[in-house]
Amino acid sequence: MHYLSSVYFVTKHTQYSENLQAFTLIELKQVIKHLSLLKAPGSDLITAHMIREMPPEGLKNLIYIFNAIARLEYWPVPLKHAKIIMIPKSGKNPTDVTSYRPISLFPVISKILEKLLLKRIYNDTHFQTWIPLHQFRFRKAHSTIQQCHRLTDVINKALDDQKYCSAVFLDVSQAFDKVWHQGLLLNIKNPPLSVL
Repeated sequence: MHYLSSVYFVTKHTQYSENLQAFTLIELKQVIKHLSLLKAPGSDLITAHMIREMPPEGLKNLIYIFNAIARLEYWPVPLKHAKIIMIPKSGKNPTDVTSYRPISLFPVISKILEKLLLKRIYNDTHFQTWIPLHQFRFRKAHSTIQQCHRLTDVINKALDDQKYCSAVFLDVSQAFDKVWHQGLLLNIKNPPLSVL
């Protein structure tokens, strides 16, 4: 789902695609070099190891395809197809559909293009101004751990100042399936103020 957000940012927020410089063979090789060889392949069964073993002519063709995708602002349908693997949750009834956690395995080529796009967007634009400071998704060096530290810091400051500190934690089952997508897009354009 990363790449859909990336493409949304590219086309809707900045009209960045008009000024997007072509991806280079060096950039492609850097991304391929950092691919994990342990990741499972997508529905096309192409592995990261296969991509690493591609001859130079194959890499050049891949760059031509990636640059065409960026220029046309069109993500090909085969790159959107994911292989869904159902992982059983421990201690749950195996006959119940909700007892499984699905994971989506996208094609490695799709992941490579996503990384190239995100790197270009992050490096060549005022990326940090698009995302509110309280949001950690799509930000380098921001993870769940940093959010926990941030929350702990707010709590500690409240305790030091002898103030009350309230928190509400909400775990919504199948949250993405239940989200109001039009409202989510509206919040991306006009982010709400942070509570913290």
